[in-house]
Amino acid sequence: MRNKGKKSKHAAATFLKRFLQHPGRIGSVAPSSKFLAHAMLSQVDWDNAINIAELGAGTGVFTRDIVKLARPDANILVFEIDVSLRKLIKEEHPDHKGLKLYSDAQKLEEVMRENNIESFDYIISSLPFTVLPHEMSENILNAVNKTLSPDGRFIAYQYSRIMKHKLCEKFRDIKSKYVLLNIPPAFVFNCGK
Repeated sequence: MRNKGKKSKHAAATFLKRFLQHPGRIGSVAPSSKFLAHAMLSQVDWDNAINIAELGAGTGVFTRDIVKLARPDANILVFEIDVSLRKLIKEEHPDHKGLKLYSDAQKLEEVMRENNIESFDYIISSLPFTVLPHEMSENILNAVNKTLSPDGRFIAYQYSRIMKHKLCEKFRDIKSKYVLLNIPPAFVFNCGK
């Protein structure tokens, strides 16, 4: 238990350091809360989720729960651009066969094909779309739309409702909820085709 606390403090310190170095890439001063993780991941049908992508994994707060909740035969493709944060996730899950790490979420389609995945059942995102360059946001959202199965879900959180208009352009079915117990509070968007 003490070791888990040390890991958590180390992860939080690494996250803050990376935020200070690259605020436009990290997008927040603190990792997501357990309340935000629950709000996001409770919307996944874990019994039927075979192909899952996580975008912007950070220190692996959601990754940890995804690994615990996913079926043993699930493919879990995790994208994190920051090499130090990716290293933290790799060290925490060295033996998980279904989990693979990648750097660039813009290559979602390419990575999906490399792994012989037809489409994703769920794409879970922590990417800070409002601070990413416009072209990068567009590339990622277009890739999400192309790679999501017809009944798949894109679940993303943002710190404002600014992205709702953009999500409405890409998806037909959008549900949202507000999570107050997070730093800062966040909007969770659950989007389907």
